[in-house]
Amino acid sequence: ELEPRSFSFNTPHGACPTCQGLGVQLELDPDLIVPDPDKSLVEGALDPWPVSEDSWTWQLLRAVSDHFQISVNLPWRELNQAQKQIILLGSGDERVHVQYAHRDGDGYGEYMTQFEGVIPNLNRRYREANSDYVRQRIEEYMSERPCPACGGARLRPESLAVTLDSARIVDVADWPVLQCLAWIDRLQGATEPSPLSGKQSTIARTILKEIHARLDFMVNVGLDYLTLSRSA
Repeated sequence: ELEPRSFSFNTPHGACPTCQGLGVQLELDPDLIVPDPDKSLVEGALDPWPVSEDSWTWQLLRAVSDHFQISVNLPWRELNQAQKQIILLGSGDERVHVQYAHRDGDGYGEYMTQFEGVIPNLNRRYREANSDYVRQRIEEYMSERPCPACGGARLRPESLAVTLDSARIVDVADWPVLQCLAWIDRLQGATEPSPLSGKQSTIARTILKEIHARLDFMVNVGLDYLTLSRSA
C-alpha cells in the first residue's frame, strides 16, 4: 500500500535497500590506491601497502611479480593492463609460490597461495574491521559512486515506479525550481486543463497549494535555478 513515507529516502519504507537511501556507495578507487603512477612497486606505488623487506604484503607482492613476470622497478604507468589487473584484483585460481623471511632472521619459510589482490584485500579488511580507525584509513582510498541499484535516485524500485503526469518524484526533484513551479501550475489547471481527474484534483488541491507557495517563495528570493534534489 502506497503512503507518504514510501517516497522518503529517510525511512526504510522508501529508501533503496542497497544504499540505504544515500544514493551513493563507497568503492575503492585505483587512482587513490596508486596516487603517483610514475612510481614503481619498489618505490611504493601502492600507497596502502608500504614497501618494507620484512613485511608480509611486500614479500607476497614480490612473489606475485616474479610469478607473473611483472617488473617491480618499472613505473606503474608503464605496466600493461593485464599486469595492473593482477596486482589490483588478484590472480584468480592460479597459485603463487611465496618464500618469506622469518621476522627473527632465522631462515625462510614458503607456501603456495592464491593472490587476493590489493582491492579485494582492502575490501575484506574493511568489512571485517572492528576498529573505526582501520575503516577510516581504508576509506581514504575510496570514492563515492552512484548506487548501482537506484542510480543515485535513493528510493526503492517500487517508489520509483510511481508516476504523476508521466513524472516520477525524482524527476520532479531534479528539475529547476522554476520548471517545477510551472509543472505545479499545470497540475492545478492554472495554465491549461489539469491532467488530474476531478477526484484527484480534490485530493491534491491543498497539497498543490502548499507546494506552490513554497516554490513561489524560492523564485521570489532568486533561487529559481536550484533543484530540490541538490545536496546540502
